Amino acid sequence: MRPIKTRSSSKVIGSWLGIAAAALMTAVPGPGMAYEKLPRPLAALSPADFARQVDIADDPQESAVVLSTREGYTRSRSIAGARANDVHLRALVDRGTGRVSWQVWHELVYVGGPREVRAVHYFADGTQRRAVPVAVEHRLDECPPTDAVGFCNQFTRVAFELPEDTVREIAKSYREGERAPWRLRFEDANGRDMTGGLAPAEAAGLVQALDAWRGRAG
Repeated sequence: MRPIKTRSSSKVIGSWLGIAAAALMTAVPGPGMAYEKLPRPLAALSPADFARQVDIADDPQESAVVLSTREGYTRSRSIAGARANDVHLRALVDRGTGRVSWQVWHELVYVGGPREVRAVHYFADGTQRRAVPVAVEHRLDECPPTDAVGFCNQFTRVAFELPEDTVREIAKSYREGERAPWRLRFEDANGRDMTGGLAPAEAAGLVQALDAWRGRAG
């Protein structure tokens, strides 16, 4: 079995058993491996860094203008219970009403059976909140040959919405150099958790980009 591949990982390990063990350890961190701080390169980014990288998809044939932080930080990272790929925020501006929908996207990578994420838990305004995903997609990749020992990597792509006041609360929590994430917990149908977090700078950058776009569009 080959190891989990992410945008920042391309090493090949010598033997099939060694590769399988390494992939399992990478995919499912133990208590000591679960990250409690943002990766240093991510924590070093400022709201302005993210704002400069925000992509604006303004297709007249679409019902919404989409602003995305997807290119702001493209590396994967370990979280409790998985690896997180393609973590980013989106602001969808409805062309007719001007209403903004705020979405958080994660691609979760792990081994074992597919996890049906049913809820995302987080704190906002000092209160525990719960969001129901608006999208959950599954795929398999990096499967070993049929005669080899190992497991396929499971990829679960999850999107959920946040209220605007919560996004702005996350943005206001940004402190230069601070590595503490804004935490969120994915819960599957069997009660298993995968716990990750967002960089406040990313939320602040998207807010800045949206406000600037509104100023130009208005």
